[in-house]
Amino acid sequence: MHDAIRAMIERRKPQSQGDWDRALREVIQETALAGLWRTHFFDHAAFYGGTALRLFHGLDRFSEDLDFSLIKSDPSWRLEDRLDGLRAEIEAFGFSVDVAAKNEGKINSAFIKANTKISLIRVEAPPGISSLAAPNRLVKIKIETDTEPPEGIRSEMKTLFEPFPVSVRLVTPSCLFAGKLHACLCRSWKTRVKGRDWYDFLFFISRAVPADLPHLEARMKQSGNWPEEAAFTADDARRILVDRIGNIDWRQAAEDVLPFIGDPRSLELWGADLFRVAAERIVWETRDDQPVR
Repeated sequence: MHDAIRAMIERRKPQSQGDWDRALREVIQETALAGLWRTHFFDHAAFYGGTALRLFHGLDRFSEDLDFSLIKSDPSWRLEDRLDGLRAEIEAFGFSVDVAAKNEGKINSAFIKANTKISLIRVEAPPGISSLAAPNRLVKIKIETDTEPPEGIRSEMKTLFEPFPVSVRLVTPSCLFAGKLHACLCRSWKTRVKGRDWYDFLFFISRAVPADLPHLEARMKQSGNWPEEAAFTADDARRILVDRIGNIDWRQAAEDVLPFIGDPRSLELWGADLFRVAAERIVWETRDDQPVR
């Protein structure tokens, strides 16, 4: 096992089968980010989503995917052009992976797949752990890049220190919050509300991160959830948010997020009352004047 990977595993102190599965996935996620950096990916794209929040802002829940957005719209940009370099970097750390592209309109996607049993053996998981993994079970990590993002995305450079120091372009916290609010307001539930969005919502509230109102407006208009010709105000956002909160099955939302967190007690107060109070705590960043509540 590569020394850097050994250190990453040891820092996580995995004990159970679930701990080892999560540690393996997180290590592959971070080596994938290093591989993207090698291809100069972050000259053009910024990292956002739950994994970005976990790695750079301390979000205490696991996130499965790697989500990115181009800094500027470019429909001709292709993630698949970076995949050979991504694969080579991951394999340089001792993993055997398959990486395949899948483009879906303006979203460029790819999947990293690795055999769980073989990978656990390579990271020197105890025999009792690796032997329990089914022979054909796969670690799957989805990479998504929005090639036609809304206007107003702001980003900053941060350093990821494992498996070695690399510079990652990250969407700023206020824009991250705006993107998460858009997901809370507009994501189609189908048959199950995504409680992870709302867990992250509380994470931003607990850290008093302001929400970038102009960026939220741009996202609302791009997705067709707000008329192009109409202004979008903090009162509009709060009204829609409160309406949305009142229509959610909060028990179902808590069940969705439960597998991704360590302490289920953090969900005990989940309900409409909690989230209405949280909504009143949002500070809206307007960019051209003082933040407004």
